[in-house]
Amino acid sequence: MARKKIREYDSKRLLKEHLKRLAGIDLQICSAQVTESTDFTELTNKEPWLSSTKLVVKPDMLFGKRGKSGLVALNLDLAGVAEFVKTRLGVEVEMGGCKAPITTFIVEPFVPHDQEYYLSIVSERLGCTISFSECGGIEIEENWDKVKTIFLPTEKPMTLEACAPLIATLPLEVRGKIGNFLMGVFDVFQDLDFSFIEMNPFTLVNGEPYPLDMRGELDDTAAFKNFKKWEALSFLCPLEEF
Repeated sequence: MARKKIREYDSKRLLKEHLKRLAGIDLQICSAQVTESTDFTELTNKEPWLSSTKLVVKPDMLFGKRGKSGLVALNLDLAGVAEFVKTRLGVEVEMGGCKAPITTFIVEPFVPHDQEYYLSIVSERLGCTISFSECGGIEIEENWDKVKTIFLPTEKPMTLEACAPLIATLPLEVRGKIGNFLMGVFDVFQDLDFSFIEMNPFTLVNGEPYPLDMRGELDDTAAFKNFKKWEALSFLCPLEEF
């Protein structure tokens, strides 16, 4: 297996499309990609929600701790997003001993929320490790003792019974909804040959799951059978993976 990181924009695009196809779950998420060549007028014509809601903007460069590094801006209008991008586009940042210029941003609606959940799925040699927590967000590392984990052997289906240990302490009114979401995400994970998915955090909006931050990796040895599902996906060059 050759794990290849993909941008958050592409992770969410694939999840939204195929979660609906495989599990009938219609994620109400929107996102737009901004680079040096982006014309904001054209982008707004394509994505009209950009001019009608408050926004979040952050680099889409596959490094973590963006919030703690002051690289996430919340509750902006489109003009504020354009200014944020303008002042940071091409600026070199250092993460984990690696340096690279910021070239790509993701813009999304600003979603006020109270509860933050954590989810990760990792492909292993004999199956998948699935982790979940009711205490997601930027302090996940400080609350790692609250993360629940199960191992699902290869070929064993993800059922409500299988994921029961992950969601057992959730309130009854959200337990079924989040359980169905976990099963749906796992179906996407397997069908598209993801090797890693992490949502930190996801939340509930009007009772429906809503990924706020997401990371994904694909098994690029499966590209021959997934090229239609992956669509116009391009893997990143080494300078963008840091």
